[in-house]
Amino acid sequence: MKFSVGKQKEKCVCLTVFVCILSFFSGAVAAESLSSTAQKFYYGIGAPKNIQKAFTLYLKAAQRGDVNAMFIVGGLYMQGQGTSVNQAEAFKWLYKAALNGRSSKESQRILAHFFISGKNVPQNYSEALHWYEAAAENGDPEAQSELAFLYFSGKVVDRDYDKAFYWFDIAARNGYTLAQYNMGILWYTGNGVSGVDMVKAYAWFNLAAANGHSNGASAKSFLESILSEEELLTAQDLSTKLYREIERVQKQPQK
Repeated sequence: MKFSVGKQKEKCVCLTVFVCILSFFSGAVAAESLSSTAQKFYYGIGAPKNIQKAFTLYLKAAQRGDVNAMFIVGGLYMQGQGTSVNQAEAFKWLYKAALNGRSSKESQRILAHFFISGKNVPQNYSEALHWYEAAAENGDPEAQSELAFLYFSGKVVDRDYDKAFYWFDIAARNGYTLAQYNMGILWYTGNGVSGVDMVKAYAWFNLAAANGHSNGASAKSFLESILSEEELLTAQDLSTKLYREIERVQKQPQK
């Protein structure tokens, strides 16, 4: 009986490739099924609500390559839902998900926090800046404020007061209290703005104070002692105008 060694090898290669492809799709289907079942247990739809069981199933799906499950597992570890809080595992799964295209503005900000602090991952300012920028561009007010501070301090990136003002202003108008206080600081010092403006400084301090910022309240009280009556009335009117603008922004549907 004659046979071709070359053809036999070719058949073996084809069979190996076929098995690999079949294995890949089988794993993907299994992971998708695990995630689907996990979702039922998580929300209690079609099954008794059981967060611990949901976590176990999501974790198995994540381990089998389900990117959305990786993202969910990272969040569950971060919040301690269905498992104990484990920030190292939270970072691992959120980072894997993000590198595979699944993230949110909140998870991007969390990754930036990990990288800038060097906690559970080697400190890396470039990575921190990358994820803060991503989260800020996606509309996360805390990330916008943190990015502004990086530009203001010049610790991680070259100092740039204009960019600091840009991001503090956006975060402040998105209702982030710390950014509102820092907007007051910018106008009080004249850094990153057209010049010192105590009226605008008071307006932002007043807004921060109204939102519970203690330093904002102290700064507001100090400026009340040096502003004229006319300046104070103007500053309070400006603060109310800002408040209304921010209220309108916050009422808009989130993207």
